[in-house]
Amino acid sequence: MINYQKLYRSKRNILFLIFLLALNSGFAQVDEADKIIKQLEQKEKQITELGRIMDRDSIPGLQIAYSKKGKKEFIEAGWLKQGQKEYVNVHTAFQAASLTKVVMAYTFFRLYDRGLISLDKPLWEYYKYVRIANNPQAKKITARMVLTHQSGLLNWEGDVPSQAWRQSALTSQFEPGTDYMYSGEGFYFLQETLEHITGKSFQELVEQEVIKPFKLKDSEILWKDRLADNAAFGHYSNAKARNLGMYRKSNAAYTLYTTASDYCTFLEKAILQGKGLKATTYKLFLSKAGEAKKSGQISPDDKYVPTALGLRMQINEVGTAYWHTGSNPGFRCFFIVYPKTQEILCAFSNSDNGFRAIPDILALFLNNNQTFWMYKWRQGELD
Repeated sequence: MINYQKLYRSKRNILFLIFLLALNSGFAQVDEADKIIKQLEQKEKQITELGRIMDRDSIPGLQIAYSKKGKKEFIEAGWLKQGQKEYVNVHTAFQAASLTKVVMAYTFFRLYDRGLISLDKPLWEYYKYVRIANNPQAKKITARMVLTHQSGLLNWEGDVPSQAWRQSALTSQFEPGTDYMYSGEGFYFLQETLEHITGKSFQELVEQEVIKPFKLKDSEILWKDRLADNAAFGHYSNAKARNLGMYRKSNAAYTLYTTASDYCTFLEKAILQGKGLKATTYKLFLSKAGEAKKSGQISPDDKYVPTALGLRMQINEVGTAYWHTGSNPGFRCFFIVYPKTQEILCAFSNSDNGFRAIPDILALFLNNNQTFWMYKWRQGELD
């Protein structure tokens, strides 16, 4: 069973807030009271429904951040580890998995704005990546191809992140730039290229360009022992805890540790505001840059989820949104951002079952009179 203490603590906080407002204003206007009561009812609905979802899907722990026009709310529920009594809180670090790729994309554009790297110059011309030394096709890969998953490289080729993997040769599945295939290998190639160009580790780059300027105090791009006391454990689908995952070498595709609160701040600054980017670069970052494919064959649904540069897009009845999902062993997470309404929703779960909850969480916080292609397309999976 899920522990609801955190959920109901949120409810009590809302009741206390209403009490304070009543003292301050006397509720002179009935419509003000009605507004607050409706907000309470909505929060109660969210709390109750999230508890039901967590029980149904055997999700031990959950963090959610929702923001609209800068007004943020956070909900945390459940356990760091099933069978123990440490509660998830706002500072609990979750594995962000492939949401790391969006941080990579923003970091890339910071360096792009300084003229250090081009979108369309082959990465091989910057850095002689040993794993493609005997692959003429892969030597044509550009940053644009990596960020739109058109590199032609497999998601992973070998036992990541073993030493044998780091020395293995990469094979091309198609001519770079001619097709779509989701690839973590491409992002790691881009990471090593940025490290070579700048002379800095990816850890240093992310801390310099993202974590420190955005004041993401609970985030790290690789494991640091300070996270140990408040880090979520991943869980199998039967809610059995996995070992605590500690990635001690950074990988631009999956090693970010963060919180829903911190990641919401990143999305607000990077996606909604374009903070730190030139105006032309910010526009480029959010522009459609390629097509996605549900499988080997083109699907009619593909047109609703094209790629931006390092982001996914959702095009539906209410306009354009940006999204991404993440999947590491024992963890599932997602975000979706609506520039038009200035809304952000992101959720982190410590369960292999986490994607099952996406439709319910979307419906709880967002306008439900729309098609959520970000889930409908492939049920949250990207590869």
